[in-house]
Amino acid sequence: MTATVILLAGARHLTEPGIVPGTLYDLAVNIAEGPVVVRHGACPGERSADQAASDWINDLGARYGLTDDPMPADWDHCAPDCPTDAGHRRRKRPGDVAHPGLLPDYCPTAGPRRNAGMVAKLPRPAWMLAFPEPGQPNYGTRNCIRLAEQAGIRVHEITA
Repeated sequence: MTATVILLAGARHLTEPGIVPGTLYDLAVNIAEGPVVVRHGACPGERSADQAASDWINDLGARYGLTDDPMPADWDHCAPDCPTDAGHRRRKRPGDVAHPGLLPDYCPTAGPRRNAGMVAKLPRPAWMLAFPEPGQPNYGTRNCIRLAEQAGIRVHEITA
């Protein structure tokens, strides 16, 4: 049986990160018919939706037929079409964990490029689980939602 691919995106700082594993459990037990691959952006942080998904899948997911397909952004490298001017790249602030990489600066298009890659990667996602944090801008999550909708992927937004 072919695995169903589910796209997952969410806030870096969820107030209730437990909503992610609870949703994945519900998906695995009550919705999915067969194995499920959860494709996510591998955004680090103990309260990020991606980390909550990855932790739960690596701890218990195999028991329920879930595996993950992490696709981290490449913050260190620019795309060939990025501007070459000195102002394009952003300096990391002290303690920045949202833009992991070796360099002291990062390419601001890395997240959107990664999101586009998650949507386009074959096999294409059957649908998307989005975990935006209410009251926050959720730029990356909203970008991924837009890209998924443009690709005809049905989006389910889940908030605590």
